[in-house]
Amino acid sequence: MLWPPRPEITVRDVLEACTKWLGTQDWGTALLARLPELITMEERYRTAGDAGKLLALLLSEADTQKKDFDKEHLHAAYDTALVDRAPGRKIYDALLASAVHDLCPLCGYQPVSQIDHHAPKATFPLLALTPLNLVPACGPCNQGKSNKLATEATKEAFHPYFDTLEDERWLFAEVHKAEDGVAATYSVRPPAHWPEVKTQRLQYHFTSHKLGHRYSKATSSRLANRRRRDIRLLSSAGPEELRASIAEEAASAEEANPNSFDTALLYGLATCDWYLHGGVKDS
Repeated sequence: MLWPPRPEITVRDVLEACTKWLGTQDWGTALLARLPELITMEERYRTAGDAGKLLALLLSEADTQKKDFDKEHLHAAYDTALVDRAPGRKIYDALLASAVHDLCPLCGYQPVSQIDHHAPKATFPLLALTPLNLVPACGPCNQGKSNKLATEATKEAFHPYFDTLEDERWLFAEVHKAEDGVAATYSVRPPAHWPEVKTQRLQYHFTSHKLGHRYSKATSSRLANRRRRDIRLLSSAGPEELRASIAEEAASAEEANPNSFDTALLYGLATCDWYLHGGVKDS
């Protein structure tokens, strides 16, 4: 997974883009008057995120924000002025376009198509228009992410703008024989030096987003695309040359993204003796 850069767009930019539409609403002027409050909330959000204390801030804000008297108005501004109408839509599209290689940062292999509110807008309306709270995502990740705020640190969702997952490998694949050919089982193995809470957060992220299942389903198409090439290399040069070739591909993929689905699969293939000694023909 690759995190997108933190947006430079601010909540002030969003409100200014929504001003014309808000002027058509009888409550629009009153909502615009709350801009200083939204800016203050944005700064608190940024400060807490940088300090690794975002969950604590959100837990302290949840009860108050979900009862905010402008909750429905803030939701309407997001749904209509930001998502559906220019110039707000330009900001929405810019946030989508920030995804690296157009890939969802939460799963790392499906294209982005939506914006996810890291802190759910149903509970945190004062963050509904805050770019720091808006993360590009694919449909399955956005829909699969719970709208309920985690109350345990070990289940806190990763935030691409604040959390780090380092450059060390933690995603692995084991390639094996299956009834219909070749399959792969994916798992996470966090580095031993990671704090225990971070390790548990990664494991929870992997499970809650059903990444193992989703990656396994995508494996067959990846293998089908390389089957002819691998069989030819096996036949002409033998299993060790095939291993070396795949290992070189894996190293190249790791350099680009150490924890991509492709990196894990390639290393899994390079270490699977069954595949290298003829199992490739079953794929």
